[in-house]
Amino acid sequence: MFIQPVHAAIQTSGSTILSTNMAFGDFVLLAISLFVLFAGVFSIVFILWGGLLLILSGGKDEKIKPAINTIRYAVIGIVVTVLTIFLFPLLWGLLGLNVDQYARPERIFAKIEQIGDKIFGNTWGSIFTPSNSSNSLDEFPSDFSDL
Repeated sequence: MFIQPVHAAIQTSGSTILSTNMAFGDFVLLAISLFVLFAGVFSIVFILWGGLLLILSGGKDEKIKPAINTIRYAVIGIVVTVLTIFLFPLLWGLLGLNVDQYARPERIFAKIEQIGDKIFGNTWGSIFTPSNSSNSLDEFPSDFSDL
């Protein structure tokens, strides 16, 4: 069976996330960023699932313990992921290996933001920027003596 190499890049929203001519450091940065992104998403999902199990437990100990353990392990997963992001470059730096080009936390978070922009589009900027339209709060009188 012959497997053909992927010549096209993975494209979303008109730009590429993964291409065939990517440097090794960029590929490692992408892999680390995707791992952190998926670990964060899955941890949040499991925290919500554990909260739902806790709400639906009805106060029964045999149902409360698995719910609390689900939440506990999800929080431990987030803590381990965050510690790994910040300790990985330090440990490899102590060994004399230069991994700053793809393992710095700033680059990882910037790559995660870039992936999110490419998947979902850059719509967050328009939500948090103030608009020029008049605010409905400006229409209220400064004193409410007539009420």
